[in-house]
Amino acid sequence: MRKGYKISLLVIAVFITLLVCIYADYQKFQGEEKDISAFIKVAEGLSINYLNGTSVNVDSASKEVAFSITNQLEETLYYNVNILSITGEVAGATYRLSSNVTDEVIQNVHAGSLLSRVAIAPGDTHRYTMNVFRDGNNSFAFEIEIVPEIVENSFANTILNLNEVKESPLSTFDAGASENEGLIKIASDGGDTYYFRGNVNNNYVTFAGNMWRIVKINANQTVQLVLNSTTENMVPMNLEQYRGNTDFLSSNVYQNLNNFYETYLRTYDNSIASTTYCFDNSVTTNEAGQLDYLSNTRLFVDYLPNLVCGGIEVTSKIALLTADEVMMAGGSSNANANYYLYIDGLQAPWWTMTPNKSENGELSYMVVAQDGSLVKDYSETSNLFLRPTITLTRRTTATGTGTLEDPFVLQ
Repeated sequence: MRKGYKISLLVIAVFITLLVCIYADYQKFQGEEKDISAFIKVAEGLSINYLNGTSVNVDSASKEVAFSITNQLEETLYYNVNILSITGEVAGATYRLSSNVTDEVIQNVHAGSLLSRVAIAPGDTHRYTMNVFRDGNNSFAFEIEIVPEIVENSFANTILNLNEVKESPLSTFDAGASENEGLIKIASDGGDTYYFRGNVNNNYVTFAGNMWRIVKINANQTVQLVLNSTTENMVPMNLEQYRGNTDFLSSNVYQNLNNFYETYLRTYDNSIASTTYCFDNSVTTNEAGQLDYLSNTRLFVDYLPNLVCGGIEVTSKIALLTADEVMMAGGSSNANANYYLYIDGLQAPWWTMTPNKSENGELSYMVVAQDGSLVKDYSETSNLFLRPTITLTRRTTATGTGTLEDPFVLQ
């Protein structure tokens, strides 16, 4: 009995020791994870990774520090690299800064800018290594800081400053909006988005020789516009021989949009962002075993438009509004001549980018009718008008107040 008792105590002791070790390792892992996450900062579209932290303590002959900057947006951004908060004696201390994008820099350690207004292209990553060398035995410390260039007078900020932001729409989506409901905030991927709804009278923009209306401010501070009229020609979404085509970028409509871009917008290419637009062909299977487009249920049954794309994300500089964006702007299945997307005297509907049904190898789309209502089941081979939509870069600035008499004029 005594021997068995001792063995049991030994097993329990070993088990407790293992638990303590596992817990200690877990706490260490959590601390390491916390430390790592503390050195990653996302600001103004840049992801900044301080691989060794922001505090640099030089208490030996040399110290190596590494950091990287990644541009998460689809436009060129700018940043500065600074040294600040120096403590200790830095006389005679030097640094060597090398990277994959700039020439090597060798200078004395000093407070201030190491690199000024460095341009970083969309999707690029700049990687830096900084070697610091002290003179003698004096120790010192400083902070390393990467500062994104902020556009304080951006078009997005101008719009926000001129409008009272509301937390929710005043009217329900099934009824539509015929009053001026203004600018409304909604949570979306990446942050808050702000959209105009109803009979808005301060979202006019003059750009590239045409009048446009502001649809929304995206989470990344780009601004989406839609033409305040239609293009002259009526065209099918897809030609007869391409019925059922779900590649928006190869559609007949997209070819016509590109023609519009080349004619009116190519000169202003630097102001227009390459953006993801949603071709929502997401489907589910109904009780009869048939495919139902989720957009059909979402907008004509549940009346719950959203900005989350469940279908194909198309990257382009020009596209069409989605049916969700039309409904958020104030459109519904009801006639509505009192929201900003309505066009008086129109002779035919205009296309949205949202299909609602696939039957016998042919797609049907949601469109906006002459009375301003959102209508479904229009054949892809129908001849309808186009209303191009574009997105302005976050660096765009503008003057004006957005009224018809004083529209925003882009700088």
